[in-house]
This record gives sequence, structure tokens and C-alpha cells, in this order.
Amino acid sequence: MNLKHYSLLFLLVLLASCANRGIGPQGGPKDTIPPKVVREIPENGSVNYTYKTVTVHFDEYIQLDNIATQLMICPPQKEQPDIKQVGKSVKLTFKDDLLDSTTYSIDFGASICDYHEKNPLKSYYLAFSTGPEIDSLEVFGHVYNAEDLNPVSGVIVGLQANLDDSAFTTLPMTRISKTNEQGLFGIHNIKAGSYRLYGLGDLSSDYMYQTGEGLAWADSLVTPVMEIDSTGNVYVGPSDLVLWYFREDKTRHALMRARREEAHRIVLTFTAPQDSMPQLRLLDSLSMESVYVQTSDRRDSITLWLRDSSLIRLDTIRLELSYYRSDSLYNLEHAVDTIVSTYRAPNLTPKVVAKKQREARERRVEIRSNAATKMDVFDTLFIAAQLPIEHIEADSIRLRQRIDSTRWRNIPLRVELRDSAHMSYWLLCKLEKGKEYELTVDSNAVWDIYGKTNRRKVLPLGVKTDDEYAKLTVTFAHYDPHMRLQVLSDQDKVLRDVPAEERTLLEYLTPAGYYLRMYLDLNGDGKWTPGSWEQKRQPEPVYYFPAKLTLKANWEFEETFDYTAKPQTESKPQEIRKDAGQKK
Repeated sequence: MNLKHYSLLFLLVLLASCANRGIGPQGGPKDTIPPKVVREIPENGSVNYTYKTVTVHFDEYIQLDNIATQLMICPPQKEQPDIKQVGKSVKLTFKDDLLDSTTYSIDFGASICDYHEKNPLKSYYLAFSTGPEIDSLEVFGHVYNAEDLNPVSGVIVGLQANLDDSAFTTLPMTRISKTNEQGLFGIHNIKAGSYRLYGLGDLSSDYMYQTGEGLAWADSLVTPVMEIDSTGNVYVGPSDLVLWYFREDKTRHALMRARREEAHRIVLTFTAPQDSMPQLRLLDSLSMESVYVQTSDRRDSITLWLRDSSLIRLDTIRLELSYYRSDSLYNLEHAVDTIVSTYRAPNLTPKVVAKKQREARERRVEIRSNAATKMDVFDTLFIAAQLPIEHIEADSIRLRQRIDSTRWRNIPLRVELRDSAHMSYWLLCKLEKGKEYELTVDSNAVWDIYGKTNRRKVLPLGVKTDDEYAKLTVTFAHYDPHMRLQVLSDQDKVLRDVPAEERTLLEYLTPAGYYLRMYLDLNGDGKWTPGSWEQKRQPEPVYYFPAKLTLKANWEFEETFDYTAKPQTESKPQEIRKDAGQKK
């Protein structure tokens, strides 16, 4: 082949390589390998180390991710150390003075990642001692939410060497850890001795309990051990510790917000239901006579409906609120606040303004009801309105039952107030299963606080029959008169909560899948009660029936609930178990 042919071949190869540039090297598979430690100063497990800096070198460039919440240091520090990332290294500098003959441990969690792909080096842990020996005992366990047995992540779990109960509220814990998404914790590098074990939702980041934080504690002392059996196997523990986490039944009482999103309405919202309702007074010589004060059913909000046009036109209204709020220790104290409520009218065109004014003049009371063609047999009929109801003409509300295709008969009913907000009324009557009815609300039967009335409304309704439901009988293998039984949805929500008998009959269950939960109502108040640190009382114990129940219409089911058949921590069905820490 001559030079001309070589040149032509080279040109063809060059053109092919240019044309296929897009299918050249693709960089290989994605990097999924986290950084590796190549050097530690001091080395993990070192003794007699008294310098205030700790440096860790890695095999690649790194970055720190969420270090403030991931980093755990024992003993807990009064002032958080300074931590820096430089290239392939992490340098931590203590600000507190190091204690003599003390084991220090640094848990980086998953905060150290490679620079490009952010692959975390999980559970990287380094320990050293300022004295000649390093503490090496360990304990392990789980934290569960006491009410629903879900594992709880993000809980600080600690051992306290001071055995006085007061130490939980006055001294930082001696050794600490944090639970993972399975609620699992491990506390390492513990000195021999006996300790109190605590769990803490440490909102204040001081490793001490403060009222309002979630908490848990073990009733018995914890004594870490290390044992070696005859075959050389090493046991450290205890490794099966359990803490029941809860929040005390205490809520801070305070005014959360005051808002006036509409010219005629001011809403005051509180952080908790009010035991005694606040007193209100309009300032600037304004009178409360033309204000309708509405209290919510839960007593956690108050709505002021302004009924005087001169009040509604005011941009700013000042009022005095006399109420009780919590101090720093959750004790109630009397307070008087001045509330400034301002309404900023939207910038609307004259055409839009005219339309809204016309709609306001023509507005009628909108009646709604739970009347339906398939009402549950245990439902009670009611009607409701969008604004507080000032007056009802009971004789203008009628109910009749269908006898056949052409005949009806009137059914007596009684009208009674349903809620403290005056938004709805019960229609008390006797409804028969499988029958058809018709509810009629005549025009001008319902008057709201602005003098508006309703249009005539006719609502058909019917009641289900027994064969549209399922029945369930639950027999308790180890009956206790304190038991209460809860029927749960497949979302773990309580649908029913009833006193338990040795054979508990549950009727009128809609065909569906259900779960069962039992708790011991030790104080007899008819509801699940959390614990109390002040009274040193643990939360009421909870147990799950270990399987889902699928109920069918017109069937009767029987199940035996033996709450001792499985350990309490394993009784909850796996499909509804989730991390309770994600709710925080």
C-alpha cells in the first residue's frame, strides 16, 4: 500500500472517531464507595491523650453533612467543639477543658461523605482516654413510643452516674447515644458501675429533662457487664434494654395568634383548650354589644363576629384579653394582653367590589347535613350552617318515612343544640334499619347571626341493614378488668375505644380490614394516659393483636386475644409499624 492509501485510511478512521464522539468513554459505573479512614490522631483506642484536637485523614476529598445534629460526643460538652473540614481531613477542636482519666468518644454518625457523590461513611466512631485506661463496657436497647409501640428515632438515650432522681433535671447525662430509625441505641465506652437509664427528646440540647420534652426512663438500675464464657465468646450488655417514650400530658397555655382575614371576623387561637374562658373587652370606647363571641367546641379558639357595619369598616380594632397562660414551669398565671387586629382590604376593581356587595346582600344560609341514603345505624341526624345559628324554627323541620311508593308517615323529631359554637343542631328521632326517609327544612327555618335565612331543602336518607355489617367477638385469654379495647384502621387510627369484657362483642363494623389494640386503663379515666415524671409513673401499657383482621358483610367473627403470647415489643404487626420519630 502506498502513502496515498495510508493517508486515505487515516482520514476515514479520524472521521469515524469524530462521528462517534458521543459513544466514547462514559465514565464507568457510579461511585458508591464512602471515604476510608487512613489515619487518626489520636488512634482509636488511644490512652493518655491530652491534646484538645482530634484529626482524621481520609483517602479522598470529603464534605460534612448535617454535622450539628449528627455529631455525638461523650461526655457531653457544655460548649460544642469547633469542627472543620479541609480537603481530605476533618479536624475537631474541643472548647471545654478535657477531664482527667476520662474516656472520650466521638460519634460522627453519617455526617462524613465523599465530595462528589455524597456517599456517607456510616457510624464512624472514635474513642480515646486522657488516662492510662479506656472504658470499654457497652449497653444496647430500643426506644418505643409508649402509645402505639412504634420505634422512635432521634431520641437521646443516656446513662447517668448520679443515681438521684433530681439528676435527670439538673445534670447532663454521663454517657449518651441517639436512636436510629429502628429505635435502636448503643452506648459505648462505659465505666464499670451502676447507672440510671433515660431517654430524652432534648429540645434544649442540654442533655437534661425540661418540662414539655419527650422522655422515658428505666425503673431499674443498669449495670454494664462484660463476660467471657468457657468457649471464649464475649458478651457485653445488657443488650435488651427497653424504654417507653412519651410526652407528659402537659401543654403550654398561651395565645398562639390573632388574625383578621375578613373584615367582619377576628379569630383568637390558643395553644391548648382553656379551662376558664378568657374575658374580652374592646378598647377605644368601642362596645361589645354588637359582637357575637363564639367559642370552639375544643375551647382552644374564640371567634369574634362583628355585626355592626361601623365596626366592620374599621381598619384596626384593639381589644383587651384577660386569660391564663403558662409560666416556664407550666404553671398557670393570670395575664392581660392588648391585641391589635388589623384588616387590610384587597385592592379590587369597582366591578369586583360591586359583585361582592351584591353577593353579600343575596347570601342565604347554606344548610348541610349528615343525611345520606346509607346512614350507619349508630349515626345521629344533624343539620349545620357555615355561620353561627341564632334561631331555629323547629316546626319548620320535618321528617317522614316512606311506607310504599305513594304513602309516607311523619316521624316525630326533637331539635337540640349540638355544639357550643352554635353551628349545628341535633335532629333527635328514631330511625329504623333498612327504611327510607325524607328530611325537609323549610325556607326561613334557620337564621344566622347576620339575619340571613335558608332556602327550602329536601334531603333523602336511608339506614343500613344488619346484613351490611360484620360482627366481631374478642375473647381475652388473660382478662383484666382494667382492659380497654381499641379498633384501629389500617392507618393505625383509633376507630373505637370500648371497655373490654372477657368476651367483648363489637357490632356494626363496616366490612374492611382492622387491627386491635388493648391497653390497661390503670387510672380508670377511660382513655390511654401517658406517664408522669413528677409522680414517677410509667405510661399505661399497650398491647397489639398480632394480625390484621379482614371482616366481611353479614359474617360473625371470633378471635382470642392473648396479650402474653408475644413480647410486648414484638406484638405490633409489621405492616403498620413505622418510625414515630418522623412525626416530631
